[in-house]
Amino acid sequence: MHLLEAFILIMLTLAADRGVNVFRDIRRNNQSIRDRDEDLTTWVEDDKKQVRLETIRIHAAEARKTEGPDYSVSQIQGIKNQVVQRYRDQLRGAERAVRDVELAEQVHHRLVRRLTKRPIPGLTAPSTQAQTIAEWETSAQEDHDDAEAMRASAEKRRAEHGRPPLRPLAAPDTVHV
Repeated sequence: MHLLEAFILIMLTLAADRGVNVFRDIRRNNQSIRDRDEDLTTWVEDDKKQVRLETIRIHAAEARKTEGPDYSVSQIQGIKNQVVQRYRDQLRGAERAVRDVELAEQVHHRLVRRLTKRPIPGLTAPSTQAQTIAEWETSAQEDHDDAEAMRASAEKRRAEHGRPPLRPLAAPDTVHV
């Protein structure tokens, strides 16, 4: 009989240990996802600043040209294309981190999550940073239209100061992206 009692005691101890570990695993997995989501948000914010600085640099260089600025639609579009690709790479990594947690958690993790009504957290960065991503994903035509608006303003200022008109702005179909 002592052997049966020892076996039951061992099984109860293992079950209790497993139960404690499940909650710890869930907390650790949730924090891992939140950390990856925070990293993605920080990455977008950092690249947003970098894109802005590069755009300002391009505009400043173009404004110094003697024949007038064209606001380098192709250069700006190239920067935006690069940052969108980097964002997609970062997003894929974050999505894989969520998927890894889903795959790593066992039946007992899923049961505890269901009973506590606390599912695996999702990524919030794609929705909170959606406007920035949309700005990066603008087309060459949209960038050209923005450049035309800036150009019209520059032409008005030049005319007010009696200076000759600027050179024509390249059409977006000639812009290499």
